[in-house]
Amino acid sequence: MSRTYTLETGTAVVRLTAEDTNGMYSIIEYTAKPGHARYLHVHHHMEEAFLVIAGEGTFQVDDRVFTAGPGEYVLVKRGVPHNIFNRSDADAVWLEIYTPPGFEQYLEDLSQAAAAHDGVIPPDVREEIVARHDIERVEPR
Repeated sequence: MSRTYTLETGTAVVRLTAEDTNGMYSIIEYTAKPGHARYLHVHHHMEEAFLVIAGEGTFQVDDRVFTAGPGEYVLVKRGVPHNIFNRSDADAVWLEIYTPPGFEQYLEDLSQAAAAHDGVIPPDVREEIVARHDIERVEPR
């Protein structure tokens, strides 16, 4: 059964969890609102792949910046700084595949923190959640 999380910049639907895949990977379908942007970050213990389904995503992977459209995929290896944006004026949809799995727990932790703080997660609480889930913010080069 999928679980949906409404976030500030879009909607995440967990399609497959660690439990579903015997601990191999997890898949999240993300619908990014126009203007969606994540901060440059690194995962030290997981790899992440994106498959664009609709619209387009602008990716920064290490020093490369490029746009991917429907049917195109992007692989981000462990330890590589990356970011994704929706610079268009329409929603963009992509699948996010994580190995090892567990990113779905990050979404659950954000959801619980938002509920505990009337929908607005305090910065210190958000940073603690980010650090707990193998996400390290990186300063742009």
